[in-house]
Amino acid sequence: MRIGAIGVGQAGGRILDAFVYNNIWGGHKDVLPLTLAINAAKADLLGLSSVPRKDRLLLGHTLVKGHGSGGNPEMGSKVAEDDKRNIRRAIGERSTHRVDAFLVFLGLGGGTGAGASPVITQMLKEVYKEPVYALGVLPSQSEGSLYAGNAARSLRSLTESADGILLFDNNIWQRDGVTVKRSYDQMNLEIVKSLQVLFAAGEQTSPGKVGMKVIDASDISNSIQGFATFGSSGWTKSWGQVIKETGKKAISGRGGSIEQLDPANRVLSLIQSAATGRLSCDCDIRTASRALAIVAGNPNEMNKEGMDRGKQWLEEATGGAEVRGGDYPSPNARELVSSVLFSGLKEVPVLKALIERGAAAKFKGGKESRAQLYRALPTVQRAAD
Repeated sequence: MRIGAIGVGQAGGRILDAFVYNNIWGGHKDVLPLTLAINAAKADLLGLSSVPRKDRLLLGHTLVKGHGSGGNPEMGSKVAEDDKRNIRRAIGERSTHRVDAFLVFLGLGGGTGAGASPVITQMLKEVYKEPVYALGVLPSQSEGSLYAGNAARSLRSLTESADGILLFDNNIWQRDGVTVKRSYDQMNLEIVKSLQVLFAAGEQTSPGKVGMKVIDASDISNSIQGFATFGSSGWTKSWGQVIKETGKKAISGRGGSIEQLDPANRVLSLIQSAATGRLSCDCDIRTASRALAIVAGNPNEMNKEGMDRGKQWLEEATGGAEVRGGDYPSPNARELVSSVLFSGLKEVPVLKALIERGAAAKFKGGKESRAQLYRALPTVQRAAD
């Protein structure tokens, strides 16, 4: 699937930056025919390293003068509304004809990301026929009720404009004992690792890289609906095993229990690990209505039986969700990776907690807005009753 990737705000721009870097060096250049970083803070745009300078758009020249939205989503929304014509022109000047879907990256707790992203997703829906998705990073509990309130309001607006919202929970992925920059870099890498495999599948044109079961853009689009979570699991073949297989003298290498499994069970185990391990956002996968699984790596390690068993296991684990799956061969790879995605989730506990924390911020509308948020987010309606 070819993605029109748009990073909004500081967090969104950094995720986009990591996505661009990994796709360039990972050999998936065709996956991102359109990239655009949008921000009201000039310093944040200058801090990007992989997004080309021509693909950076500064909002609010006269309103905030390059100093950002100050953590105020209302200001973020206003600068986006005022510059909507420039945003539309910047996107239209790029390769929109090659885009299968748009994906907007944002931090849900900030000002520009939380406020401008709903404006941008709505504009994309009005202009283009391709689906529009958002990937929102939830603020951690330590960031306080103000950021939780921003996130709750932003999610409410995004549910009205985006075709699907992929959630990433900071609480799960933040690490203690590391610098702030390193922590965010690691979180961004986790996002990119899973998504680049999902979106790159089906975009290979070399005959030697076409999978047994090709996943195309429509398969991925049909797998994303409502709120979604994703995860990945990988296994790297030891150099000792590689040399053994090429008939050279064996050397000792790092071998785990998964290395001893036969190919079918190895593929099944990777899919299970990706689904039951640390997902981007905790949820009950039994409430998912759709699921997608991709296995990527050396075609010699691929196994149709394992893939079929993995999809069957996902169907049973979700209680009958629509399950799609396929493979993404990479002949020179040592690593075998499985990425999974669950969508249409009806039970996401972190969203209820987010609304409750946000209510303490006394955001505009008070209790009335709190009730409106519960009604707007059906996945937490049952928990609110």
